[in-house]
Amino acid sequence: MTRIAVIGPSDAGLRLGVALQAAGAEVVGFELAPAEYVPIPLASDISEAAGADVVLSFVAPHLAEKTAQEFAPLLQSGAIYADFTTGTPELKKRLAQLFPEHAYADAALPAAGTIETAGSAAHALFVALTNLKIAVTVISDIPGDAAARTLIRTLLSNGLAEVVADTLWAAESLGIEEWAWKDIQAELTSFNADAAQALIDDAAHNFKRHQIAMQDVVELLASSGYDSTMIAPIQFTHGRIMHGKKIPYSQTPTNKWKK
Repeated sequence: MTRIAVIGPSDAGLRLGVALQAAGAEVVGFELAPAEYVPIPLASDISEAAGADVVLSFVAPHLAEKTAQEFAPLLQSGAIYADFTTGTPELKKRLAQLFPEHAYADAALPAAGTIETAGSAAHALFVALTNLKIAVTVISDIPGDAAARTLIRTLLSNGLAEVVADTLWAAESLGIEEWAWKDIQAELTSFNADAAQALIDDAAHNFKRHQIAMQDVVELLASSGYDSTMIAPIQFTHGRIMHGKKIPYSQTPTNKWKK
């Protein structure tokens, strides 16, 4: 039976622990967030991690280095430390140096559900978890490569969340926030790969029209007294495109017809 230790209060860590337990692994959790019900056994002494085949760390970024230093000496020969901490590639490289060769895996769990991993133990993590019916994709043997993908996703999700918040505040200043919220939901529900392609194509080739339209938005919000948090960065992006910064994967109308 594969023995798994899960460190940290992450909901994602708990879900993964439950899935591994259901697949037949022996799972124990450490330092998990207080809760009325935690669906995996808990341990209070980190020495209980000494027999784990795989340690999965979901701690907060500011605790990543301290946690790695505490658990590194406890790993048995051949064990894997899979670090799901959100952090920079530089942090992941530093953490990798705390562990024996082929023991550290930089890991990420995207919303899609397939674990991505990089580092010297990436392939070993792939073998260990796929044997337990958990989907894993090996990116490379360089720690930090999975972290970079996580941070790019963070840029997208946080940027989208802030644009939605700014749009709702703007709509609120005009008294139409209820309509705006329903319209945002409808837009996001219909969003797909084709819509993403159309979005970047339009941004790449119609930036002048976008600039004019944003000036109208500025005038509208000036009348309502709302100071937008997103207009300035949007206008900065328009300027960057106007000065020749190409958007990767954007297509000209001619290229589209050649497909």
